[in-house]
Parts: sequence; C-alpha cells; structure tokens
Amino acid sequence: MSAELDILDGFVRDAMFMDESFKETSTLRHPTDQGNEREYAVRSVVGKYIQRQATIYKRAGVEDSSTGAWFRQQDVVLADPRVEPHRTLKDDGRVYIDPSAVHTAIEVKSVLNGGVLDAAMQSIADVQTAPRRRRAEVHHLRFPASTGQVDHVPTSGGVFAYSSTSKRVKTVTSWIEDWCRNRPPEEWPKFVTIADLGHFMWCAPESGSCVPWPTTGTEVLMCFQATRAHHPLVALATHLNHLARLWWVPGTEFRLGGVADIPHGLRVGDPVYPAGVTAPRDTCDHPCVDCQRFGSP
Repeated sequence: MSAELDILDGFVRDAMFMDESFKETSTLRHPTDQGNEREYAVRSVVGKYIQRQATIYKRAGVEDSSTGAWFRQQDVVLADPRVEPHRTLKDDGRVYIDPSAVHTAIEVKSVLNGGVLDAAMQSIADVQTAPRRRRAEVHHLRFPASTGQVDHVPTSGGVFAYSSTSKRVKTVTSWIEDWCRNRPPEEWPKFVTIADLGHFMWCAPESGSCVPWPTTGTEVLMCFQATRAHHPLVALATHLNHLARLWWVPGTEFRLGGVADIPHGLRVGDPVYPAGVTAPRDTCDHPCVDCQRFGSP
C-alpha cells in the first residue's frame, strides 16, 4: 500500500472512531462524562497528525502567571513543551497554563446551534487575545495584525463539533459571520469544523485563496463541505499543521517548521465559496482541492 493510501486509511479509521465515540457516549448518563470522552477522542486524533512537538492538555485553565488574569478553561490546548505550565493539578493532570505557552486552543462541542457556537467562539476569542508576557528576544519577526505588526505569533483557536442542528452550510456560515461582525479579526476563530458537515475557514475575497488566519478583517468565510465522512478531519489536520509552521513562543528559540507531510491527493470535500468569490484555478495534476494554500507536492 502506498504512503498516500496508508494516510488515507488512517483518516478513514479515525473518522469512524470519532463517530463511534459520539454514538457510544450518548448512553452515558452524566453530561460531564459525555464531554470528557468526546474531548478525549478529539485529543487522541489530533495528536496523531500534529507534526510539530507539542503537549496536548485537556481542559486547561489559561491564567496569566504574572497578573492572575483568567482566560477561561479551554477544552483542548496545544502548548509549547518548553514553557512550563503554571500549575498542574494532582487529581487528573489538568493544568493552569500561562497564555505565553498556548499555541492553539480547540473548543469541543457535541452538537452546535447558534447559541452554543457563540459561547465557544467567545471562549476562543478570550484566549486568542490574551497578552503574551514573554516578549520577543529577537526582533526580526513581524506578524501582521489588524492594528499593524506584532513581534510574536498570536495564539490560534477554533471549534470542533461532532454535529450541528443545521446541515446547511449557509446557516452555519451566518452563525459565524453574525458573531464576527464588528469584532477585530484577532477574535475570529481560525476554523470551525463540524464532523458531519464540513470545515469552515477564511479566504481572500479577491482571489478565493484560503488563508490560515484572518488579519485584515476583509477575509470572507468559505467551507470545504464533506462528501466523505473523513473529509472534515483531513481539512482540520492540514489546517492545524499549517498554523504550526510558525509555532513560536516569545523568549524561546525561533524555528520555522515545515508543512505536515500529508499528501494533497486526499480530497477534503467540495469547496463552497460566498457569492462573488471564485475558487482559485486548480494547477494540480491530481485530485486536490487545496494546493493553493499548502503547496504542490
């Protein structure tokens, strides 16, 4: 079996595992038990595909170790292992971690509706805008932001849900856009992934090219709608790994990472763009829908 088919088989198996986890946990009587098991499934799968070294924490409380400012408890946190957590709980290993160590936070939900998604996006916005107390010791890095350039890579965040009360891309798009309206792009979620619908992310309106994170506030929302059960998982994995290219905590050594070795021959679904936005021209020789963002093999 080729490496491409090996990886495809892995994605298919993991999509089945997550679907089975969701169904099996529906019999658990306590909502906390359901949530814990479903978050465990997400952490287990995400950990397989993150190509950069990372510590993956469950339900990590993000707390500024200098001021005590609180930025909520995040369901899944990908953190830099070189920056020690602020406090580790002896009971079950959960942590209170300084925002300086957080690279990506993921809110995990069972079933989304507009209200649940609003609360999840607000939680992500809180951690994305938390101050990084450790400042840059090298000053050649300039990361674009809506207010100018900053000397650190901002925290990323997004939402993963097993299902949604609406199976229409247009409806979920309106939920996300309504919440983001009149908010700076630093607060917007980098992605919203719904396992039985698709992967929502931002693109440049003039070119249709996907962007891993919005910076100008002019980006528009598009979706890779699933035509196979594993498509949202593929899209999420490639997105997380693209974010990880610039995984850097100010005060630690800067190392530019490569894009994950996930073949682009794997389809991630049908691209759905907003009115007036045209998909970029496909220059690939194989069935790929996202080479404009991750590069040709």
